[in-house]
Amino acid sequence: MSLETVRQPLSGEKCTVKAPDTLDLSARAALAINALGGSIDPKLMTMFGQIVFCTSKPHFTHWASADTLLDPKFGESFPLMRLMCGSDQYAELEAEYRDAMMSRVQDGLYWDFYAPERPWRNAYAPAFYGEGRNEDFCTLPGTARMVRALLVWRELGDGSPRTDEAIRSLVAGLRRIAVCRDDYCYYPEKGGWGEPCSYPRSGWLNTDEAKGETEGGEGSVICMHGHQIYGAAHWYAESGDPVALDLAARLTRYCMLPRFWGGVPDPAGDRTGLPGHIAPSMPDPAFTAGHEQGHWFSHFHARAIALRGILEYARAAGDQHAAEFVRRSWEFTLSQGIPRMGWINCYPGALNAVEGCALGDLVGLGIRLSDYGLGDYWDDVDGIVRNQLVEQQLTQPELLESIVQQFAGEPEPGQNAHPGQLSFDAGTSAVIARSIGSYGGIGLPTSVPRPAVMHCCTSNATQGLYSAWEGTIRESGDSATINLLLNRAGSLVEMDSWLPFEGKVVIGNLAARRIAVRVPFWVDVRELRASLAGKPVEPAWVGRYLVFDGIKPGNVITITFPVPETTARYTVNAHTPQEQVYTCTFRGSTLIDISPRDTAPTSYPLYQRQHMLAATAPMKQVERFVPDRIVRNW
Repeated sequence: MSLETVRQPLSGEKCTVKAPDTLDLSARAALAINALGGSIDPKLMTMFGQIVFCTSKPHFTHWASADTLLDPKFGESFPLMRLMCGSDQYAELEAEYRDAMMSRVQDGLYWDFYAPERPWRNAYAPAFYGEGRNEDFCTLPGTARMVRALLVWRELGDGSPRTDEAIRSLVAGLRRIAVCRDDYCYYPEKGGWGEPCSYPRSGWLNTDEAKGETEGGEGSVICMHGHQIYGAAHWYAESGDPVALDLAARLTRYCMLPRFWGGVPDPAGDRTGLPGHIAPSMPDPAFTAGHEQGHWFSHFHARAIALRGILEYARAAGDQHAAEFVRRSWEFTLSQGIPRMGWINCYPGALNAVEGCALGDLVGLGIRLSDYGLGDYWDDVDGIVRNQLVEQQLTQPELLESIVQQFAGEPEPGQNAHPGQLSFDAGTSAVIARSIGSYGGIGLPTSVPRPAVMHCCTSNATQGLYSAWEGTIRESGDSATINLLLNRAGSLVEMDSWLPFEGKVVIGNLAARRIAVRVPFWVDVRELRASLAGKPVEPAWVGRYLVFDGIKPGNVITITFPVPETTARYTVNAHTPQEQVYTCTFRGSTLIDISPRDTAPTSYPLYQRQHMLAATAPMKQVERFVPDRIVRNW
């Protein structure tokens, strides 16, 4: 099936206002569009999967078959970022890019076609999957991400029968080639080559079932099933397609098998056969049934892909056990780092770092668990968003330039690369300029060491930006609910936040009758003051929400409160040789200082926030965009 996409122009309203110069996720989205478009190879119409800065010549590089696998993730992120900021940068390139992705949809699957000009396409992890072949193959997670991209395009106006046909055919294709056992199904980790769970045009090379979680080049089996669950569950919720529900249910049962969960990392264990970033496991401590609680010991992003899929299936099918499993796993995850700053140890016992991908997962899981009534995790989300999620986005070209200078005089890179695999563009400055807005692949609590970009991280983390932006203000009928105190304009209300400089939030009412505002956990409600249309009021409290009723258009709500500055010590990698204690100073939810720091000249420093010590928020002119429609619950 080769379909030409139906493109709807982005529509909405723009305005310029004077606002506090504080965290604005829309501005981060505009930077993300720069990175997404700047990383597409217009000759091959696929992304450069990686960017390398720690070299004498910074460059983009194609990343085996991961390029085409990740293209649909960019396909999701592009329109979500545009909804946030209204930018039309790279709009024409994005349209061509969509068409290229759609041309790979054939026979109910999304293919990586054999192409002599892409000789690197079979070299993702040959030690695990063997040497590649000159044959088309389908990456199953890529197919699922294509379903997800199509669902986003559909919700934003591309709801044509052709789009529905493409989604239905891909879901049916994923179900058709799944290997079934008992009441579950799976995709064999080494069923093909080039990527985990890749399906050759000629059929599976083998259908062996995984014996444990860490098999394969990614060190995770369930990682390669989660997107399929997510896409199928969403499609079932939209269409009632029984094939989608059956696929999501069977894959969920597989991904929740005890063999894939539980255990704790064993840094001293035998790593034979494991990827270098994965530590082996040893049994759970006494009294802990970690396999029943979603406990994990390696590669959190890989686990989170499955958890997000399982949660969407639980919601669509009303499966309480699956929902509880995800909630327990989320709560366990928050114990694996410094949750207040959003730093989670994704590879305990090995790399000891947070992957950019995982930041988007953390935000998405926290918000969806809250949306689905499984807890109130908005404070956790607030800490992730204000801190590690925005800090790990590469936004300062001068820092990248200074890192590159450390490698002056070294041999030029790419001596062993295939022709066309690397792109140096027009020099260091141009590569860096096109990279601004991308995400560092690996983050320590105070730095991105030897920064490089894996665009799986850029696409996933930017979707975390969107989830937070969408969840900040929710509007329905004549009511608005504000969950995060961030700058944002909606159709019913608009909000300016002076945090973390001052405890002040101003909400302009455009058309709402009722507004509920969630107050963060650190605010002493006894010292909170509220005014409506310039007059003091005492609104009702419902949990942590202030509720204002009977509001008129043009009314302004002002909420003020003290912002406490607190310092605390947090331990990462406790009881291991890598144990490290960090001293963290917060203003409210915002980390403004941390020590000890990584001062290596080859590291991209994080949390350079001395300016946030000011008592008054600076002001600036900002352009805001309010789209006519948004993608909800994504």
